[in-house]
Amino acid sequence: MSLYQKLAREASKTGDYKADAAGTDPGAGLKGPALRDFLRSKMEWIVAREALDPTAPDGRTQEGRMKLVQYVKFREEKFGGVLFETKSEKVYTLSQTGAAVMREIVAGGGESEVVGRLKDRYADSSGALEKEAKDFIADLRAKGLITE
Repeated sequence: MSLYQKLAREASKTGDYKADAAGTDPGAGLKGPALRDFLRSKMEWIVAREALDPTAPDGRTQEGRMKLVQYVKFREEKFGGVLFETKSEKVYTLSQTGAAVMREIVAGGGESEVVGRLKDRYADSSGALEKEAKDFIADLRAKGLITE
């Protein structure tokens, strides 16, 4: 059993759970059974999403779902984001737009779903967003940073 599993099990038993020291915990103020239920629901959501379960609550399946390849890590920064390709030790800096696309890729879904969510979030009457996002995704694929 990993340290994370031990901590999660202990938090579930005691009801003593803190997600973040800054006080932005959405479960703040919950106690006892209500807190355990809240924590359990969040953990079930994470497990379903990470396991690529076809019966996941959001209905997504593994087919067509883009994801970062094993050796690539994404981190958001104030200026945008950073992609680390740890196998060859390459670092790619991303603009805020690139980071927004990466957030949607990490959130899951196929290319059309990712682009659709971006179009919903950002007003783009010119259609440039869709073209740029698709070009960026194609570039990520060509560099071997994402896969389906």
